[in-house]
Amino acid sequence: MTAFLYFNILLSMAICYMSVIYVTTTSMMYQPQEEKQIIVLLGCNNQEIQNQRIQSLFEYIESTTVPFTLYLSGGSKDGNTESEASIMRKKIHKIYPNISIYVDMESTNTAENFINLHNWIQENNVQTEDNNVNKKEKIVITTSDFHKERAEKIFTGLVPNVTLEWNLSKSNCEWCWEAEPIHMKNVDTDIARALYVHHQI
Repeated sequence: MTAFLYFNILLSMAICYMSVIYVTTTSMMYQPQEEKQIIVLLGCNNQEIQNQRIQSLFEYIESTTVPFTLYLSGGSKDGNTESEASIMRKKIHKIYPNISIYVDMESTNTAENFINLHNWIQENNVQTEDNNVNKKEKIVITTSDFHKERAEKIFTGLVPNVTLEWNLSKSNCEWCWEAEPIHMKNVDTDIARALYVHHQI
């Protein structure tokens, strides 16, 4: 075997070896991570409605197999009583003591719920769009059925380009349904006020 032929064989082997390493490394780099989700529970100062939402949350947790982060949102309406988020956290920890929970104890309305959530998403680098490396984290909003239309419109106005999923508790609160058309008239004002207060405009 000539030196030239021997050199070509070694060169071919080296190229094959490097190709295997490149393909293996690239596959590891671009292997999608497992699906994750953020479950957002919106508070309410009406204890019956709040408990309905918490029960709906429990049912969702039992039904899902996707790893999740739990985010509770709800402050104190008068600034003196315990926050809705704190009350909900205590109730949840009685059933699920080991769940890690993030809490927003500052929000006093739906617009503040969502702008604080948006800030938290940005601060924690939550992936809200698919790419070659990571799957986006699904965001699931748990709230009351009567609240969905208004909540969805407010979220879209504050957090564009993020698709939501919904986990809704059923409510027989007649005055809640009757009040929603009035609340809907204030959605644009609520969005504008939240953006102004949080220095987003």
